[in-house]
Amino acid sequence: MAGQEWAPGEVVLGLYEVLGVVHSGGMGVVHRVRHRGWQVDMAVKTPRPMYVRNPEDRRLFEAEAGTWVDLGLHPHTVGCAYVRTIDDLPRVFAEWVDGGSLAQAVDGGQLYEGGPEAVLARILDIAVQTAWGLAHAHEAGLVHQDVKSANVMLEPDGTAKVTDFGLARARSASEIGEAPPSGLPATVSFGGMTRAYCSPEQAAAAAGDRGVRLTAATDVWSWAVTVLEMFAGRPPARRGQAAGEAMEALLRGGGARVPVPPAVAALLRQCFDVDPAARPDGFGELAAALAELYREILGVPYGRPVPRAARLLSDGLSNHALSLLDLGRTEEAEELWRRALGTDPYHLPSVYNFGLYRWRAAQETGEELVADLEAAVAAGGGAAHGAFLLGAVQLERHEDERAGELLREAVAADPASADAAEALAEWERRPPRVRADFDGHKGKDVSAVAVSADGGLVLSGDRAGRLLLWEPGRSRPRRTLTRSGERVDGLAMDAAGALGAAVRGGVVELWDLGRGRRLPSPPQHAGAVVVAVSGDGRYVAAGYRRGLIRVWEAGGGRVVATVQGHTGSVTSLALSEDGRRALSASFGGEHDCTVRAWDVPGGTCAATLIGPARGTLHGRPVHSSPMDTGAVSPDARYAVAAWSQGPLTVWDARRGAVVSEVPHAWRFVESMALATAARTVLTSADSGTEVQAWDASTGRCLRVLDRDLPPGAHWVEALGVSADGGVAVLGLPGGRVAVRPVPTGEYRAPWCYARPRAAGELTRADEVFRELMERADELAAQGRYPAAAEALRTAQGMPGFDRHPALRSAWARVGEHGRRSTLLSASPLYFYDADQVFTQPPTAALREDGRVAATGRWTGEVDVWDVAAGERWHTFDPGEGGSARDIRFAVNGMLLLVLTSAGTIRQLSLETGGKRLFTDETGALTAFAVNPAGDRILIGDVTGTLRLRDLPAGRILHTWRAHGGRVRAVALSRDGRYAATLGATRPEADRSPVSADENEVQLWRPGADRPAWTLPGPVSMDTRLDFSADGRTLFVSQSLSVAAWDVGTGEFRYAVRGQAARTSDETDVAFGGDGRLAATPDRESLRVWETATGEVVRTLAVPGTPNAFALSADGSFAVTGTDRLLQIWDVRSGRCLRTLEGHRTRLHRALLSRDGTMLLTTDLGSGMWVWEMAWGFDFPPEPGT
Repeated sequence: MAGQEWAPGEVVLGLYEVLGVVHSGGMGVVHRVRHRGWQVDMAVKTPRPMYVRNPEDRRLFEAEAGTWVDLGLHPHTVGCAYVRTIDDLPRVFAEWVDGGSLAQAVDGGQLYEGGPEAVLARILDIAVQTAWGLAHAHEAGLVHQDVKSANVMLEPDGTAKVTDFGLARARSASEIGEAPPSGLPATVSFGGMTRAYCSPEQAAAAAGDRGVRLTAATDVWSWAVTVLEMFAGRPPARRGQAAGEAMEALLRGGGARVPVPPAVAALLRQCFDVDPAARPDGFGELAAALAELYREILGVPYGRPVPRAARLLSDGLSNHALSLLDLGRTEEAEELWRRALGTDPYHLPSVYNFGLYRWRAAQETGEELVADLEAAVAAGGGAAHGAFLLGAVQLERHEDERAGELLREAVAADPASADAAEALAEWERRPPRVRADFDGHKGKDVSAVAVSADGGLVLSGDRAGRLLLWEPGRSRPRRTLTRSGERVDGLAMDAAGALGAAVRGGVVELWDLGRGRRLPSPPQHAGAVVVAVSGDGRYVAAGYRRGLIRVWEAGGGRVVATVQGHTGSVTSLALSEDGRRALSASFGGEHDCTVRAWDVPGGTCAATLIGPARGTLHGRPVHSSPMDTGAVSPDARYAVAAWSQGPLTVWDARRGAVVSEVPHAWRFVESMALATAARTVLTSADSGTEVQAWDASTGRCLRVLDRDLPPGAHWVEALGVSADGGVAVLGLPGGRVAVRPVPTGEYRAPWCYARPRAAGELTRADEVFRELMERADELAAQGRYPAAAEALRTAQGMPGFDRHPALRSAWARVGEHGRRSTLLSASPLYFYDADQVFTQPPTAALREDGRVAATGRWTGEVDVWDVAAGERWHTFDPGEGGSARDIRFAVNGMLLLVLTSAGTIRQLSLETGGKRLFTDETGALTAFAVNPAGDRILIGDVTGTLRLRDLPAGRILHTWRAHGGRVRAVALSRDGRYAATLGATRPEADRSPVSADENEVQLWRPGADRPAWTLPGPVSMDTRLDFSADGRTLFVSQSLSVAAWDVGTGEFRYAVRGQAARTSDETDVAFGGDGRLAATPDRESLRVWETATGEVVRTLAVPGTPNAFALSADGSFAVTGTDRLLQIWDVRSGRCLRTLEGHRTRLHRALLSRDGTMLLTTDLGSGMWVWEMAWGFDFPPEPGT
């Protein structure tokens, strides 16, 4: 369809109704279309196929179209909404201007309606406006090169807009070396210019002068020709370079339709200077001069204010990003989406488009995309449109049940949506997907599986030798082949599921699956580990531990070929449909990490795939790693190899050629299965991590299957996948087999284009927003916080500004004087995968202001992060003492204190980069505490000695022996008057099992000879100590309770019972910043209580025992992490305000900034997420209102 031109009345893509052809020229055609979803008219500019017939021409057109897209929006330029490829042609979708062109107004006489003064005012007005539009283009570095009356569009209200930016250069390049067609009018563009409007330097360049450089001055000349045309009533000359002489003749002869005022003629003479450098310096100067002439000539001030370019909001930024993506400028598109989400974290089109792009680029999972979309919809992103976008993504993911629900909802909400109707039709055409669980192996772990080509039959074997044939969806096996025997290590079937082969005890056995009979086994060696069957069922192959491969006829047992395939064990093996080709792989451990293609009749290796060189050994390149992994497709056509520290490679064994190579981040992959189509590959990993389906050619994760497995399925023993990649078979512990659908990629969710807004509308809205923000700042400075909040709410109600970063910052400032009421947004700023980098478990700290974080590496370095930017801006070298066990900020957040695994404390200055090391002559340091002011540090060591130092100098203020053995925890009161310590009663406690009776808690006044009081055991060694904000209460937190003790008397006051889900030394209790409230975990809840009385004020119904949690400084909200789920709770009501997903392993820490806007979370898989929250606040009414 690439050459087919749209016809009036046609509806393109079910979305664009073609209303007519506006212009049809040699270069291309312009259509007027109506966007049916928005009910907005647009101009669509399409190049003739001949002008984008080769890659260079197409690249040039797309580049120049991109310059128009990059121009942004201005009140006096026609806005380019987006560029979109349809029918293999790049098409420019631009703002529709309803009043026609200036050329039409000149020819048709509309320009000259009214009296002489009105006509002159109109001409000067258009001249000023076009000068403003061209000034904007020049400021953006864009020279138009084809300024003329046909490229000036007029709104019915008289607004003038310059159009067709960048396309002149595309025309110029595509027509290089061609002569203008005979009879071509002088007003029609050719070769990148229009002859009747061209400057002398353009004419020289067109004549072949390669020394000419076209600058902004060429547009000044062509603009002056256009202005003169309005006075003349026609183009003043057939050749634009003669416009100066034409004007003088016009002035002498008096043939102008509207007399040219002398002052205007003088200005135009400057523009017609043959020397480009002598012309007026830019259109800003010209516009100002004309506006002054308007006042002098007409006697009234020029009525239009100087405009400014509109700032794109999230809608415009997302559309711009889609255009750049269509033009191949992916990095710029990514940056624009990040800007859009910085402006509005829940902007639905941006969340959808950027997430869809990242999913398809293998930068995030489909599950993460769905979670982000659901959060955006929940935040008020438009339920009806959100239902379609979610449904489209679920349809592409093959989550068909959920997709159907969402798409039916979307079509019901918007029956006119062509995209929703098309997606629903696709869903209705799909056959039901196979999904089944089979529990027929009597509790024995399933060790091997195989699946027929269509996914209709599954063969499964277990560790106890049971071998079953079954059909997904049936509860009973179709055949029980064996009930016991040696462990089944490998299985294979032919395409139809008629012949099966099993490996047990190193020997291959064959089965007639239709009759359930065992067939005679061929003569063979022991030691077989994998087996394969040809698609037609005529041949069987086995791979052995020492790399041998043997192929024989299934019927008679005749050996067809025996080859020494690999230097290590064969791990994956396949035969082609006719058995003439074999494909084998040997990966992991001491294997050779190669894939080999075999000519079976000839017994020869036809091709070999080896990994990339990764270093050298004894002067030779190393091509293998124990971490390499790979698999072959059942038809012996393709192989996939995931090279450690290398790419994910798809290899065509028939051609011996690499089909694709993409980056990957696979780790600890234990099993792989590859579909015949070589696009879908299943992986499972050790340690209970995810089972995933991937598009091997792109590295995209299509689906995470382990979240849809039966309860208790913590790992996968065996994998299989149908030939088309649509059915996954998983052998599970406990005797279960799961069959799950896998996305196959035939449907692709469409991009989401936001309805464009006019430059004038955006500019006016931006001005109002700025005024409201300035008003809010003024009111806040006067202490009128309720009025300031009202101004912010008005700004928040403006379309496109409701989650603007300036608004979020203003709410944070003003909100300090009100009560937190509404969670406006909670969105991820970034994710950092620190596998093999962070300590285990991760050690992290967040500065009170939320701007700086610190993390420890297992190799001893300490990284300092700019939290908002997501950038690591400094790394402290390992120094002495090993990796970080604990990190805290001190001295106004400009000092880091790091307790190391070797028992030292490092003092690191963020201001100077300086370092100091605290050690102890008597033993390793074991615990420390910093007072809230950050200028004192209390340090305990293995001998029971305590030292109080000042910061940052590190001078010792007091030293005393507190315990007979190791100090395990310490605390300092806010005023520094008291210290609390937990320690062992005797030195031997560290060298033998320690009981709770051997620990004690003591309360000290620093400098005193003896403790004020002692709390004897039993006290757990993991106990945490904290002082209340007023220093009158000491909290002793153990795994089952937090006990409150009176500091002055040592008397017990109360206890709050709970059940800790301990994953670090700091998860038993969380305190609010003002100390009034605290929170402790319990079974499936978080209990928030008053520190003064111990009274529980709210129990939050958490789905599981929290293993990470935090309480906001004002006690208004809490954050909990249960397993991988992060939730934000309103303490007053007990409601869950938001659920945040992203962590792939169990959550470990949750750290909040004091103002409640920044949240840093880490998990046991070394993932670090930073989230930003925006809040609304309530204020009491102002006095007298």
